[in-house]
Amino acid sequence: MGSTAWWIAGTLATLAAVGLVALLVRGGARPYETERALAAQLARTGRPAQAEVLALDRQPGGELYAAPMKLALRYADAMGRARQAELHVYIDSELLVNFMPGQAIHVRFDPNDAARIAVDRERSPTEISAAWRRRHP
Repeated sequence: MGSTAWWIAGTLATLAAVGLVALLVRGGARPYETERALAAQLARTGRPAQAEVLALDRQPGGELYAAPMKLALRYADAMGRARQAELHVYIDSELLVNFMPGQAIHVRFDPNDAARIAVDRERSPTEISAAWRRRHP
């Protein structure tokens, strides 16, 4: 095989490796994106409720300020039945204290399917705005 063929093979192998890493990273972020999209939908159509945080577990990865967390929650549905749920949510490190086990947080759930639940970011914020961070380094 000539040097051009080796160069092409090396380039293709590198592109395949980069693509695989991108897929793995993207797949790892999917539960967080799903919860965020559901939260946006339920902000308009969901039923508000309070939930008790049962567990807070840091997950691998994260961003500069936001930690990927798995929240275990207990809440009551529209009929008053106790339910439990696990959510994957990015939470800014300064706000983690609000999500410690035993704390009450605000959630919204789908009135037609109480298993579809997300953090009510209006009443229990998970992130601090970038504008605030620039003013308070």
